[in-house]
Parts: sequence; structure tokens; C-alpha cells
Amino acid sequence: MNKPAAMRVFVLTACFACADLMAASESGGLDFHPETRPLTLQEAVQMTLARSPDVLLAEARSARAGEAVRESRSLNRPQIVTGTGLAYNNGYPLSMEGAAPSIFQISASQAVFSKKNNNLIREAEEAGKAARFGSDSARNELASRAALTYCELYRARKLISIASAALNAARKQQGLVEALLDAGKLRPVDLAAAKTATFSAQQLLLVAEEQAKVAETELKDLTGLPETAAIDLAEPQVESPVFELPAATLYQQALERAPEILQAESDIRAKEFHLKAEQGESLPQMDIITQYALFSRTNNYDDFFNRFTRNNFLIGLSLQVPVFNGSRISARVAQSRQEVSEARYRLQRTQSDLKMSIERSLSAMRIARGASELARNDLAAARETVRISEDLMQEGRISVKELEDSRSQIEQKEQAVLEADHLFLQRKLELLRAVGSAASAIQ
Repeated sequence: MNKPAAMRVFVLTACFACADLMAASESGGLDFHPETRPLTLQEAVQMTLARSPDVLLAEARSARAGEAVRESRSLNRPQIVTGTGLAYNNGYPLSMEGAAPSIFQISASQAVFSKKNNNLIREAEEAGKAARFGSDSARNELASRAALTYCELYRARKLISIASAALNAARKQQGLVEALLDAGKLRPVDLAAAKTATFSAQQLLLVAEEQAKVAETELKDLTGLPETAAIDLAEPQVESPVFELPAATLYQQALERAPEILQAESDIRAKEFHLKAEQGESLPQMDIITQYALFSRTNNYDDFFNRFTRNNFLIGLSLQVPVFNGSRISARVAQSRQEVSEARYRLQRTQSDLKMSIERSLSAMRIARGASELARNDLAAARETVRISEDLMQEGRISVKELEDSRSQIEQKEQAVLEADHLFLQRKLELLRAVGSAASAIQ
């Protein structure tokens, strides 16, 4: 087969393949729509906490603090140094870096008594605890954010359904008004009002669609779901014994569990140990010292000393007592004492803010709960009104327009119930975040 003929066969084969693909797609043989992914509120929070950069960053900081603790503990463990060097000397064997010239040398030291080292270790341990509490705080904030985003997407989708029904009803009403206006039974102002109602419904639908689009994008970013995935949401439910407790009890529990409070308390203890470490620098320090050195005759030891020994070692006890260092230690102690005071003031402010946050969140949740119950009762009353209106219309006592007006009230009441329920969920999540229980309660 020549080259042009082969090219024609290839083109025809490609065309037939494309035609088969298009036919299969039209007949349902191929599905290019993304698979719908069911997602509950609890799953969304778990997925967010498992992959969020904020949580991973906090965990990395906690791990780094743990390594700092391990480093500080080495202060009270043996320190061994070995090495060698090369030097030329003429005449008396001078010292190198405070030691006699040697071919090979090993030095070791072990702290026996050091108040400074002990308190530096305790400071690092408390700083490590503060870092772990910081990780818990990040998880609490992120769980609350993921839950709020999920609830916002659920509300927006429900609002789309309500707005679509309202728009269809408004267009239907506008068509009825236009027909009555052509028949001379209504005024042009009635048509203007009907068009305004249609435009209002269109705007409500647009707002709901945009809110759903933004919330879905944020939720996929938090959970790590692909952008092309379709999410099927379940009605969010957030229940916890926290909601039934009084403010005083919640405050006491928050003082024991809230990551922000625990982190602030660990920070205070760390600074107190740092203060003691600074004070300990003015106290005596005792170390065990040992040293081994291998000498060589090339350094003229046998010329200047009566006896040359190739292997040399030393073991002893070093006691260092600070006598005078100006005002360096006292100034650092004063600075550390001020840092402790500042940390205590910050803790007091955090505790005060926490107490007021719990009071406000509880009050707002009670108000939202009442508003939700009121909206549901109002919706039930509107439905009863529609039922009565339908009976009256069948009896000929009211017009179709009056019945449609009463039905349009139901859509408004349903929207009010949706907004009230969403606000109630928001207030619940805010209370859980305030007491530090968002991550544990939602999961």
C-alpha cells in the first residue's frame, strides 16, 4: 500500500472511531459526568483535619518543640569530644586551645549540679506542651470553619430550590397578569409589579447560586476533593451536651479543656522556669571532667620535662562559683520576671474574653433556637392558611389570585425557616469553638 492510500485509511478509521464514540455518548453507553460523592458533615470535618496545611503546620511546630526538649535534656548528659590536629612548635611545647599538643585527644564532661540546666530542660518541656496545645487550637478552629462552610453550602442549595420555585411562580403570575391586562381587566401598574416580583426572584436565585458556587469551592479546597467532583450533601446535624449546660459550668470546663487557655498556662510555666534558669546562673555549677591525650616526642616534651609519657589522662571534679559579672545576671532576671508578668496578664485577658464569648454564644444560641421554632410555627400557620384558601376557592368565595398570593407566602416562610435553621447551626458551632470542643463534638 502506497503512502497516500495508507493516510486515507487512517483518516477513515479515525472518523469511524469518533462516530462510534459520539453514538455511544448519545445512547448513554459512555458517561462523561463525574460520579456523585456523598458527603456528611462529620466526613467533611475529618477529611479537612486530615489534610489541612494549617493542622500539618501546627503538628510540625509541635514536633519541632519535641526535638527542642530532647536537645535541652542533653545538657545534663555526658558530653564527649574527640579530635586531632597538626602543629609545629619550636622550643617549649606551647598549648593549643588550652590543652597540650597531642596526636589524639578525648575530652568528656558530665554535669553533676546545675540549677540552670535543670530549669532550662523544664522550660523546654513546657514549651513543647504549649506547642501541642497550639495544634489542638488549630484543629478546633479548622473544624469549625469546615462545618460552617458545609452548612453554608447546604443552605445555599436549599435556597436555590426555593428560589427556583419562586421564580417559576412569579413567571406564571406575570403571564397571568399580562393576559388579564390584554383583556382590560388589570392596570399597567399591576404588570410592573409582576415584573418586579419576577426580577426579585431572579436576583434571589442568582445570589443563591453564587453563594453555593463559592461555598462548594471552599469545601472542596478544605477536604481535598477534586474540583470536578459532584458533592451530595446530607442535612447537617450538630448535637452535644454542651448546649444544655449553664454558662458557669461551660466556663469551668473551658478553663480545663480550651486549647488557648492550656497553651497560655504552659507558656507561663515555661517563662517561670526560664526565670529560675537565669537565677541559677549565679549559683555554683559542678561537673565531672575527664580527658585523655596521646603525646608525641616531636613536640620536644623530653627536652623540657624530666619524664615523657606517651599516654596521659585526667579525671577530676570542676566546681565553678560566679563571683562578679556586673549587672548581666540581675538584668536578665529582671527581664524574665517581666515576661512572666506579661504572660499572666495575657492569660487573664484570655480568660475574660473566653467568659464573655461563652455568655454571648449561649445567648445568641438561645435566641436563634427561639427564632427557628417561631419560623416553623409561622410556616405551619401559612400552610394551614393555604389549605383554608383552597377550600374557599372551591366554594367560589375567593379568587385564584388570592389563592396564589397565599401560596407565595409559603415560599417566603420556607426561606425564613431555612435562614433560621442555618443561623441556629452557626450559633451552635460558635459555642463549640468558644469552649474548644468543635473538633471532638463534630467528629
